[in-house]
Amino acid sequence: MLFDTHCHLDDGSFAGEVRDVVAQARSAGVTRMLTQGTSISSSLDCIALAEEFPEVYAAVAIHPNCLMEEIPRFGDGAVFLEIFSQMAENPRVRAVGETGVDLYWHDTPIEIQKQYLALHFELARRTKLPVVIHCRDAEEPLLETARADFEKNGPVPGVIHSFSGDLTFLRACLDLGFHISYSGSVTFKNKCFDSVRETVCEVPLDRLLVETDSPYLTPMPFRGKIRRNTPEYVQHTARFLAEMRGMSEEEFFAQTTHNALKFLGIPESSPNVQDAQNVI
Repeated sequence: MLFDTHCHLDDGSFAGEVRDVVAQARSAGVTRMLTQGTSISSSLDCIALAEEFPEVYAAVAIHPNCLMEEIPRFGDGAVFLEIFSQMAENPRVRAVGETGVDLYWHDTPIEIQKQYLALHFELARRTKLPVVIHCRDAEEPLLETARADFEKNGPVPGVIHSFSGDLTFLRACLDLGFHISYSGSVTFKNKCFDSVRETVCEVPLDRLLVETDSPYLTPMPFRGKIRRNTPEYVQHTARFLAEMRGMSEEEFFAQTTHNALKFLGIPESSPNVQDAQNVI
C-alpha cells in the first residue's frame, strides 16, 4: 500500500473524472490520498471529495500565490482563523495545507506571505493538525518565519512538500522537526535536481513521505508523455526513492505509509481501508 500525501484532486483537470482517478490509484496500490486546499472554495471542495471517497482525506489552507485574491473575502487574520478552524472540525480534514512561501511567482508580497504562514502555524496549533508547507525559491524567508514561530511558540508538526532544497536547507528543516516529502521532481534528469537527490539518504526514515503533487510533476519516465500526473504514479517516485536508499519496494512502501498515517493521526487499522475496498 502507498499513501500519496499531496495531490490536488479538486483541480479542473480532474473535473468529472475523480472517481476513475481514485479507482485507478487503488488498483495501483495507492490506498490513501491527501488532497490539498489552496483557497476557501478549494478547501471546501477538498472536504467534499474526502467525504465522498473513503480513500481521500483533505487538507485546508490558502496557497501563498492565492492570498491576494482570497484576503478580501475575509478581511483579516482573525476571520481567516475562524473560517478555517470551522473547516478543520470535519473529521475528514487531517492537515493544514497547502501554505508556505513562493518567490518564483510574484503574486503576493513576501511580507504578506510570511504573515499568513505564521497564521497557518497558529491554525495548526489551534486545530492540533500538522501543516503542509510549500517552498519555492524561498528557503530564507521560510526558515526565518518558521524559526521565529518555533522560538515563540514551540514546534508544530509539519512537512516540506515536494522538497527541492539542498543539504543545508534539509538540515535546517529537520532541526525544526519537519517531515520531508518528495514528489516526481526528484526523478527529473535535470542537473539542477542533483542537489535534491543528494538529500534523499539523509532524511531520517521515520520522517520521510512521498507524494505526486498531481496533476503536476509527473515522474520519469512518464514526464511529457501523459497529459497529467495522477495519484497512481506515486508508486514510481516511491520505487525511485527505495532504490536510492537501498531498500526493497515492500519495505519502503510500508514505512512511508506508516509515516503518513502517524503524521496525519490516522489509525493504522482505520476502517476506511476496508470501506475503500468495498467501494471499488
